[in-house]
Amino acid sequence: MKLKPRFIPVLILFVLIFVSALTLFSQPLVVKIYPEIKRQKIESIGGNYCQANYTGKAWDAIGEATLKDFKPSHVRVALPLQFNELEYSKYKGGKLLEQNAVISLLETMKRMKDDYGVSNFTVSVWRVANELVDKPERRDKRRVLYEKYDEVIDMLLVFLIKAKDDYGVEVDYFSFNESDGGYMTIFSPEESIRFFKMAGERFKNAGLKTKFLWADTAQTKGTVEFATLIAADSTIWKYLGPLCFHSWWSENIPNNEFERIAGLAKAWNKQVWCSELGFDAMSWKTKGMNESWDFAFRFATISLRMMKYAEVSVSMYWTWQNNYAIMSPDTRVKFPTYYVTQHYTDFLNSGTNIVHSVSSDPEILSICGINEKNQIVLQLINLKKVPVDVQLDGILENRGIITTTTKNNNWKEVEIKLKKNNRILLDAESVNTLLF
Repeated sequence: MKLKPRFIPVLILFVLIFVSALTLFSQPLVVKIYPEIKRQKIESIGGNYCQANYTGKAWDAIGEATLKDFKPSHVRVALPLQFNELEYSKYKGGKLLEQNAVISLLETMKRMKDDYGVSNFTVSVWRVANELVDKPERRDKRRVLYEKYDEVIDMLLVFLIKAKDDYGVEVDYFSFNESDGGYMTIFSPEESIRFFKMAGERFKNAGLKTKFLWADTAQTKGTVEFATLIAADSTIWKYLGPLCFHSWWSENIPNNEFERIAGLAKAWNKQVWCSELGFDAMSWKTKGMNESWDFAFRFATISLRMMKYAEVSVSMYWTWQNNYAIMSPDTRVKFPTYYVTQHYTDFLNSGTNIVHSVSSDPEILSICGINEKNQIVLQLINLKKVPVDVQLDGILENRGIITTTTKNNNWKEVEIKLKKNNRILLDAESVNTLLF
């Protein structure tokens, strides 16, 4: 059959489109490494040890296991300033130190320092006595009355001085947990400034080095605005520590929301900390959620994005105790999130300098660093439900080790030799760390 002349241009166009499509889809998936473009240096992969807030006992078996396994240098602990079973007069001021939960916390901090090498402590407060707030009947968004600030500071001082003088532990940073959102105590930026001025001066006069986490917000979005308003008063700059946020409810926000935090911190020459690392603060409502692969995989994804785009230097997992636990209470069963966490504690920990990396596919996440041994550490997360072949550009060595975690294999470690053009096959829905 002979084509009519008018159909020939249409056929040519179709062939060109088809060939172009084949060329497009045959392009290799590429992750490009730029070792010369350096980002932040990782100071610590740490954790939250906040059980004094929930059980009245600061130490538990999971906490002990994570201290042994992960060896964090930076931890965050919770200081209870309300005891529902007691009248306020029974724990007001110096009587705070008579409470079993507070004694347990002090003993735990000393043990962390002396036996496990913890060198940096953040103390946070969730809730204060009803007598000190404007809405005592509420569970959250409780505002400390201005005329009660000194009473709150009195309690903080007796604890901080006791920790330093009698237990040998100096607290580096303090915060009211998620005070921007009011879980459980709310402070506006103006109130934060007022409190920081009062408490900062009193801490200094008492010979304490304790400063304040700058923001310690409930989620990524809104951190820049809240922190900027706090920093509007130059008289408190000397009391401000690292720019700090929690990564809750941040799975579906664009990467530039994380980048805004990095940009603000750079402008002020501050580190970025994520003092609660997680993706959904309400996960506890789903029984067994923290034991699932879905929890671990989503945690891996938010961890990579937080570290890469917010340029976090210190991260603290929520939690390394029996609360969103990463192992069974008797520590015998390690959940998938334990092994995902190990990708960070083993490979992207203290001293690793994060460098720039780019993936040509949004479903292949990448973060790269150079560790203290001058080895390249590359983490790749394959979000696809199928295996993928990835070409690595910027890697000079073709031999290394890859550690992979999947739903069906918690920890697979094998030696590799990269294929032609530095290509490597990644398992479906996998967390992978390559070491060269």
